[in-house]
This record gives sequence, C-alpha cells and structure tokens, in this order.
Amino acid sequence: EQLNKTSADLDMTFKSFVDLYTADMKTRLKENTWATKDHIIRTKLLPYFGRLKMCNITAQQIITWQNEMLNHKDEKGQPYSPVYLKTVHNQLSAIFNHAVRYYNLRDNPCKKAGSMGKAKADEMEIWTKDEFQQFADCLMDKRISWLAFQILFWTGIRIGELLALTFGDVDLDGKVITINKSYQRLKGKDIITPPKTPKSNRRVNIPQFLADDIRDYKESLYAPQPEDRVIPVAKTFLEKEMKRGMKLSGMKKIH
Repeated sequence: EQLNKTSADLDMTFKSFVDLYTADMKTRLKENTWATKDHIIRTKLLPYFGRLKMCNITAQQIITWQNEMLNHKDEKGQPYSPVYLKTVHNQLSAIFNHAVRYYNLRDNPCKKAGSMGKAKADEMEIWTKDEFQQFADCLMDKRISWLAFQILFWTGIRIGELLALTFGDVDLDGKVITINKSYQRLKGKDIITPPKTPKSNRRVNIPQFLADDIRDYKESLYAPQPEDRVIPVAKTFLEKEMKRGMKLSGMKKIH
C-alpha cells in the first residue's frame, strides 16, 4: 500500500488516496475550510469507501452510498438537509476529480452516478423589524448579546465577521464599520482569517442609533484598545442566546 502511494498507483485504497489528497490540498485552503472538508471525509466518506480500491469504485457503489445518506435519520428522526447532501456528494466528487486530473484515474464515477440533494436551500424565514425588536428585548439582560444581534440585524454582516470585529474597525464618528477579517474557533484556538471572499472586504454604513449603542457599550468597558474584539465571545454562545431569545419571545425559528 505504501508503494502504491509512493508511485501514485490507483490500485491503492480510497483511504490512502485521501492521504495524498490531503497533502496536495490542505495547505492551499483556509484552516476553517479544510476543517469542514476533513469532517465530511472522516465521518461520511471513509467509513464507506475507505477500504475500497480507488480504481475499482463504481457508480453503483456510489448510488448505494447515496441511498444510505438519503435514508439516514438522526436521533430526533430528522434526515440530512438537501443542501448538506449536495455538499457531501460534492466533496466525494472533488476527490475523484483530483484523481482524474493529477493521478490518471480514467473517469469520475460520481458523474455516472449523478448527484443528490440540491445546491440552494428553500426560501429562508426572516423576521420583520417588529419581530426582531420583540426578540432583542428578551436579551437586554445580557448587554453583549443584545448588542451582537443589533449589529447583525442592522448591518447584515456574517457572524464570523461580527466576532472578528475590533474597536479599531468601527468609526463611530463616520458611522462606518470596516470588514476585513473573519473569526473562527477551531480545536480550542482562536483563528482569524480573511473574509469568505475577496469581495467581502468592504465598508458598511451604520445608522446613528447603532453607533450610539456601540459607543455606550465601549464607554462601559475598562480601557478598551483598538485591537480588542467588540464582541469577545464564541459562535456557540450566540447560538445559545439565539435559542434563548426565541424561546422567551415566542418568535418563529429562523436561520
């Protein structure tokens, strides 16, 4: 098996090829992007295809795997979402495309098998201004939670962009927020990366009342520095606060 890997012989197992794929791709991707791909590979692909030889995997085997994914139910009896199924299938197809492009695999069996899931989610539920206000009022006992959701609602920035925001990024007099980074917490470490896409580097105008709210919050802190994060919490904290606010306010669930 090691000789097959060294010579890039596709008589190797799928698991061995994943090792080559990892070596080729990991350094080219953002750490959080690779973490997502790695989780899918370890939990959804290797358990099924790991011991099969790359050159012998057929479209029929992929269809059988797809059916298992489509029929899967979690502990609450919920299936995988169509968008997630599409993401998982795309990752498997990407591995075979890599083998075709760089390691002389004859063809990608995923193309013969066809895809599963769908690329776009159904239309999302949203809150009106009044509904959001009712939700936000239930979080006023935790000022940092209240301010975090005010910024998210009135600016439309992503949650990772919010959590990476520093006081130096906020021009309170000019009423402008500069978005130039994103925050994730991976394996117990704080990771700051560029935004999701190059176009995500931008300046966002904020209303006067939001600038005043941020200013009041900043003045309540002891000697805040420009490099200090405005909302120094993790994504999981805000997810819990979102659930708490929805429960207290009775608002419909949104993404």
